[in-house]
Amino acid sequence: MILLMLDFDGTLAPIRPRPEMARLPAGTLNLLKRLGKSPDIILAIISGRKLAELKKLAPVRGIYYAGCHGLEISGPGIKFTHPRARAAIPYLKALLKDLRSLKSKLPGALIEDKGLSVALHFRHLSAKHIPLMNEQIVRLKKKYPRLLCQPGRKVYDFRPNVSWDKGRAVKLLLKKLYNKNPFPIYIGDDTTDEDAFRALRGIGLTLLVENREKERGRTAAVCRLASTSKVRTFLNSLI
Repeated sequence: MILLMLDFDGTLAPIRPRPEMARLPAGTLNLLKRLGKSPDIILAIISGRKLAELKKLAPVRGIYYAGCHGLEISGPGIKFTHPRARAAIPYLKALLKDLRSLKSKLPGALIEDKGLSVALHFRHLSAKHIPLMNEQIVRLKKKYPRLLCQPGRKVYDFRPNVSWDKGRAVKLLLKKLYNKNPFPIYIGDDTTDEDAFRALRGIGLTLLVENREKERGRTAAVCRLASTSKVRTFLNSLI
C-alpha cells in the first residue's frame, strides 16, 4: 500500500502567470482518477491553496485534500481544521487591508485571500520595486507577530503562526492511516514542501520537481524530477 502525496502548482499543474489560471492537464486529471481507484494507492493532494479551490481544481472522488499548507484537511474519515487557525482570521483580514493599501506602490503584485492565509505574489513585480516590497514584508512581519510569513516560489504566504506545516499534515495522514501501514511518497516543488520532505526522512520516498527559482542542491528530498511532465511519467509507472 502506498500513500501518494502530491503538491499542486508546479508539481501536478504547470506554474501559470496568475494563480487563477492554473489548470490540470486533461491527461493528468485522468491519471489521478485512475490512481484514486487503485486498491494499492491512497491519494492525497497537499497545497497552499485553500481547500475548496483545491477540490474544484482536482476533482477526484475519495481522495484526501490538504489546503492552506495543511491547516485544513478533508477526506475519507477526516475533516480537520487546525484549532488555533481560525483565531488568526482577524489578523489575516487586517493584513489583507494593509497589503491592498500597498497595491499602487507595487504594480504587478497580486494579493490572494485564501481564508486561512494571505499570499502576496510578486512574479510580475519589476526589479526596481523589489526593495520596497522587502521593506514592507519586514514591517508587516513585525506588525503581525501572530502570523507566520513563509517565502515560496515568487510568493510570500502569511498564515497563522502555529506549529503546523505540510510536514505535520503528512504525519497526521500517516497517523490516520496507521492500520493500513502505507509507504509514503511525497512529490513537491516549492520551499513549503521541504517540511514534508524532512518529515518523511528515512521512512518514505521524497521527490523534488526541479524549477529555476529553487537553488539546486538545497533540498531534503532524496530524488529529483525534471518537470511536471516527468511527474506524470512517474505517476504512470505506479499504475
